[in-house]
Amino acid sequence: MMWKFMLCLLSIVTIVQGKERITLVEKGSTDYVIHANMQDPLLQKAVEVINSFTAESTGAKFAVGSKLEGTRSIFLEKVPISSAFPEDSYSIQAVGNSINIKGSGKGVLFAAYRYVRDIIGGRKWYTGKGNTYIPKLTLLAVDSDLKIYAKPDFKFREVYFPVELDQEYMDWYGLHNLEERWGDWGHNFSKILPPSIYFKNHPEYYSLYDGRRQPIQLCLSNEEVFRHTVAYFKQKMLENPAAIYWSIAPNDDIGSCTCDHCQAIDKKEGGPQGSLIRFVNRVAAQFPDKKFTTLAYLESANAPAQLRVADNVTVILSNIDAFRKNDMESEPSAATFRRQLGAWKAKAKHVFVWDYLTQFTNYLAPFPIQGTMQPSLQYLKSQGVEGVFLQGGGGTYSDMAELNAYILANLAWNTGLSEKQLTDEFMEGYYGKAGPFIKAYLDQRRNYLPGASSALSIYGNPIDNRKDFLSPEAMDRYSTLLEKAEVASEGNPILESRVRRIGLGLDYTYLQQARFYGPHQHGIFEQEEGRWKVRPNVSRKVKQFVEDAKRLGVVELAEGGVSPDGYANEWTEIFNAGVRANKASDATIKLNYPFDASFPANGLKTLTDSVPGYMDYSYNWLLWNGDPMDISFDFKQERQIDTIELNFLKDARHWIFPPKEIRISVSKNGTDFQEVLFHKLESVEEDYTLEKVRYRALINDRIKVVKVYAEPLPKLPEWRYHPKRKALIACDEIWLN
Repeated sequence: MMWKFMLCLLSIVTIVQGKERITLVEKGSTDYVIHANMQDPLLQKAVEVINSFTAESTGAKFAVGSKLEGTRSIFLEKVPISSAFPEDSYSIQAVGNSINIKGSGKGVLFAAYRYVRDIIGGRKWYTGKGNTYIPKLTLLAVDSDLKIYAKPDFKFREVYFPVELDQEYMDWYGLHNLEERWGDWGHNFSKILPPSIYFKNHPEYYSLYDGRRQPIQLCLSNEEVFRHTVAYFKQKMLENPAAIYWSIAPNDDIGSCTCDHCQAIDKKEGGPQGSLIRFVNRVAAQFPDKKFTTLAYLESANAPAQLRVADNVTVILSNIDAFRKNDMESEPSAATFRRQLGAWKAKAKHVFVWDYLTQFTNYLAPFPIQGTMQPSLQYLKSQGVEGVFLQGGGGTYSDMAELNAYILANLAWNTGLSEKQLTDEFMEGYYGKAGPFIKAYLDQRRNYLPGASSALSIYGNPIDNRKDFLSPEAMDRYSTLLEKAEVASEGNPILESRVRRIGLGLDYTYLQQARFYGPHQHGIFEQEEGRWKVRPNVSRKVKQFVEDAKRLGVVELAEGGVSPDGYANEWTEIFNAGVRANKASDATIKLNYPFDASFPANGLKTLTDSVPGYMDYSYNWLLWNGDPMDISFDFKQERQIDTIELNFLKDARHWIFPPKEIRISVSKNGTDFQEVLFHKLESVEEDYTLEKVRYRALINDRIKVVKVYAEPLPKLPEWRYHPKRKALIACDEIWLN
């Protein structure tokens, strides 16, 4: 592919009329020699990068070795980390006829890839050799006054997308990953003192919570816990002396200790962050030459009122509760995050931010964050944030992962680059002739976003936006643009695959919304000669989607969700179940307690629209939050009812349980009732299996009124206790047949 233009912000090496140039390679020949300490693995790698890409571009390789009389040189040198050369910074400078390349940390290697980008003109769009562009040159030259100096805007830069699987991509853009920097990462209280080993004999090591010791978190005022923690890190540091950071952070849950000693600290400091920071500071003081991190997240999200964070401790603050329509500085729902960030900066010398850039419940769903990435990172830099963990879909593909990773990788190093220019460059370089249509598709997605800031939740789903930017009408417009992109890419298998990967998102959205619509317009089923059948385009789309998803790098469809094959199995069950008529749709429905408005589904019709719920509670389920489900169905005249059937969801992860008690009663006249089903749940064992629980009553009689009463658990089971939550019940359809 012929490269048509280069960003002036990315390439400072320009041809100016009459400017003196230094020729490195001409017509496949060079007299330059690379000088570097080849005993150093990093310098050896940097030399290999420069030589391999120069050879690929020009056909010539530089000699490597001692300086020879009359030759010209490229010098590579590692320099100590200093104020002039912060970690990973580098310089590339022409001095006479020589090129001097220096870098601290991994800076020399990062400079080698900068040479490939700016001097050769190469681009790495995505993972793998096939997504790397290297121009074929007969002349490779630089300006005689070439001078590049680069230092990163953030000292830690992780772009958690599939690009992490390609080490060359990581080095090309000067990125990090957790594995190479942390000796122990993230939520790790259960690693420090595994409950399976210690809880039985030492419950006092663990948090006093809800009136009893529980193996949820640690008791941070316990001296034995402190002693064990210090010993734990001493051993870990011996095993991994090269690690830079060591995490001390609560498990990914609530449950901080409420014993008298912990509470005394927490009341003084405004919450559980008090005992956490006190504990982390104490441990860090035992290792003054080491760097520790902790998480400002859930119960510890706020900064302590008085305590300062030790200078060898970095706080990692999460913005998990913010919506994503706008950048972090202007997004209304990020106001709490901005307040927390300011408070932590006042208490800590070092702060990183954990940012979220995809929809974790539906990786492939269109998630139009374009245009927000640069201002968000500029805001974080302006607030003194030193590191960023930019979380996408990890090792699986998510919406626009190639473009988002490319923009974030560039901006994590230099927030001054233009997101718009980076996008335009990527559209032309990666999508070629299809680029203008892809760009128009991205622009339209943003334009159709609703005004409310809640438009983009990292835990949303395609149903949430079925009336705005993911409406059937909007989806048709998007499809038209992608069809034009497909036509433009015809005959080029690489471009065809790149465009098809975007199309997966629209297909997935269509299929998920079809589940919601069921036997109605835009749904799965249609009626033909009085019989229900699967719409042919739905079955075709499922088959094609699954095949393409596996071929194009989709590993799972949601965080902890199903694989493409698992998704195919779900659809097989849906097709086999077909459509069931529901006589309840003819009745007048009376609801005595409102359902949870946070999950409106299809309103009351959710219970009678012949569309069952699947394994995701946000689709086609009505939820009651602590209240009973108390419903009556009243027919104008008696109707023959053979069975009454309904499902409740069991999803303990989301605090959804089968009812504690369910009663179904029927009446012929609307006055006198007979109970036809009673079931009481005797106990709730710890079980996180996701499944439907079915109840069925045989009637075989003419009925006028049906009453269904389901009472939730009065309190959450101890193993799923939460001080601010109640037990939920979820019902998908009440079948009267």
